[in-house]
Parts: sequence; structure tokens; C-alpha cells
Amino acid sequence: MMGRQSASVQDDFFESGGNSLIAVGLVHRINREFGCALPLQVLFECPTVEELAARVDGQRGASSSRLVPLGAARTGRPVYCWPGLGGYPMNLRPLARRLDGDRPYLGVQAHGINAGEQPYATIAEMAAEDVKAITARQPEGPYTLWGYSFGARVAFETAHQLEAAGHQVDQLLLIAPGSPKLRTPTTGLASYDDPSYLTILFSVFTGTVTGPELEACLRATTDEESFVAHLVEHVDGLDRDLVERITAVVRETYEFNYTFAELRTRTVRAPVTVLKADGDDYSFLEGSTGWSTTPPRIRQLSGDHYGLLREPGVAELADAITDRS
Repeated sequence: MMGRQSASVQDDFFESGGNSLIAVGLVHRINREFGCALPLQVLFECPTVEELAARVDGQRGASSSRLVPLGAARTGRPVYCWPGLGGYPMNLRPLARRLDGDRPYLGVQAHGINAGEQPYATIAEMAAEDVKAITARQPEGPYTLWGYSFGARVAFETAHQLEAAGHQVDQLLLIAPGSPKLRTPTTGLASYDDPSYLTILFSVFTGTVTGPELEACLRATTDEESFVAHLVEHVDGLDRDLVERITAVVRETYEFNYTFAELRTRTVRAPVTVLKADGDDYSFLEGSTGWSTTPPRIRQLSGDHYGLLREPGVAELADAITDRS
């Protein structure tokens, strides 16, 4: 699947060039061939053939945490990172690899991606379950929370709930909290009659909101079934069941937003940094006041919404986070 002539059972999947599409295909193939039901995050926990074999062979019933390691194992206090719409944190790995220090970076995978899971109906419910997972992993604060794109909303809500429970959040970092600016007006609804919704849904799988592939998808799609069929046919490595589950997560969460009244009830005390992507539309926080006890630090970056998590944009993002530039 990765075009290599030979490999050791101890080679790391990610260090050997594995990416999100290969990961999806590999887990699907293992489940099909061995009759098991490994969750997608298993490759974060068992990145070698040796570890995967042990998981398949003797630990079929072992549960997997939705807090998945994004880089090397480290012993310091974790940094919790939420991905964008769709909730699969694989694309946060390049950022984690760019950051030094002794702190582990843990991606918070959305509930609903694995078979048998259902997406939560509100941001508050999502965050409440994430608080449970985080405090089980780290019973006492302070907590460091980062959120990218849609994940910025979940990180914000999680910070609010942690503080309401008496915990300290020492940093809330919101990366590209706005949406990519689109060419067409939107109804704001998760409808296949809305080209903007379909464009954002397409971008969850491809990382782009322009180009001939998008135009072909827009022409071919009339409903969810035709969207899934088109994507599976034209994007290598995608499994139909997974596309359907991620699509369900996006459909459920696309319309999640705060009203100004709701934001006024969610004042956070944590220091807030907002890193804005080039070309993004307004974020859920802009135009509202009172959601932070101290003025947020806001920085405009030159990378676009998706480019911030790829080379070379991720280098600028890492520098902005560590204040090296």
C-alpha cells in the first residue's frame, strides 16, 4: 500500500511515509482480512506491524482512547488538540512533529468516526465527553487546549466546561477558527442543495475548496448517496463505510454555532490566542465581546486554511505558536 519493497515489523507506519488515506485503507483491510473491528485510531497507538499484530492477535477487545498520540511518546503535561470538521486528527501530526519539548500532543478524535458510534448532537455534549476523557487522562490541571478550524469551537467549549468545574486552563489556542471563504453564498444548512455545504464537505476529505475535482463533485452530487459514491470512486484509498461515518459527523456538526447570547454566558479566564489563516471568513468569536476576561492575542498568518497544516505553511504555524518569528 505504501510502495515499499521491504519493511521491518518494527518500522513505524508514520515514519515510513504513512498518511491519512493509507491509514484508513490499512485499518479497513486488516479488519476485513482478520475479521476484527480495530478503530481508526489504532495506528496512533500501534504504529508498527509488530504492535498491530499483537493487537489483532491477543487484544481484540481492548478499548482505544479517543485521545490519540500525534507524535513521539513524551512524559510532560499533555497538549490536547482538536481537528477540524470530520474529527479525524491525522492532519495535526505535521504540526506536532514541528514542535519541540517534552510535552505529548494528543489529538481528540470525534465520537462517531468508528463503526457503531453516533455523533453527539451539540457542541456542549461533545465537549462534556471530551472533558471526561481529558480528566481521566489528567485528573488535575492546568490544561492546555488547542483547536483547529471547527475544532476551535469544541476547544473553546471544553475550556468553558473545565473552568466551570473549577479547573485551570493555562492556554486556549484557536487555529484558523474561521471557515475558508467560498465563492458562493450559503444557507448555513447541511443541505446538498447548498453548494457551500457540499464544498466544505468535499474539503474535509481532500483539503481544498477549489479545482476541477471539486467542480466534478458538485456536478455529480444530488444527495448523500451520490456524494459518497463519487468520492469513493475518485479519491484513492477511501472506504465507503468510513466516508459515510465522517459525512455523518460533518452533517451533524456543520450547523453548530454559538449565538451572541450563548457566548456571553461562556466567558473563559484562560489566556486566548487566535491564529487566523489567510483568506478565511469571520470566526464564531468575531463580532462578539465578553467571551474572554482578557483581550485575546490575535495574529494573522500568511498560510491559508488548509495550507497551515502542510509544508511549508506548518512551519509558519509552529513558529507562531512558539513565538520564534
